[in-house]
Amino acid sequence: MSKMLSSWKEIAHFFGKGVRTVQRWEKTLDLPIHRPPGAPSNVVLARVSDLEEWMHRGSVAAIVQGESGGADRAISASLADLEGEVTVLAEKLHARASFTVDATSAPERIGAIRAAISHLTHVASSVEVQRAA
Repeated sequence: MSKMLSSWKEIAHFFGKGVRTVQRWEKTLDLPIHRPPGAPSNVVLARVSDLEEWMHRGSVAAIVQGESGGADRAISASLADLEGEVTVLAEKLHARASFTVDATSAPERIGAIRAAISHLTHVASSVEVQRAA
């Protein structure tokens, strides 16, 4: 009989990933998780044998093992699109500071985008106040 894992933390540890990652895999990659009938929605169970079988599927194995070059390229392309949109917004608002990203990692780029959006939100609010006056 296969060993049973009974929490998101145990499942995440099995894969060497974070809890949020394996929860995302359940939604996007059909990670084989079971929820006992009548139990609260946060109660999860998973058989190690089911997880191992799932993990060895072709596309899933590449993602689990961190060989997701395609996903990395897609994220990078999405960030580039978002950076472009922020630049256009800055130009439309005639914001003094131009939006440039010197960061190379996705978390740094996301941080720069958030900061720019925060700044542009303030600029947009100021423009609205001036128009109302």
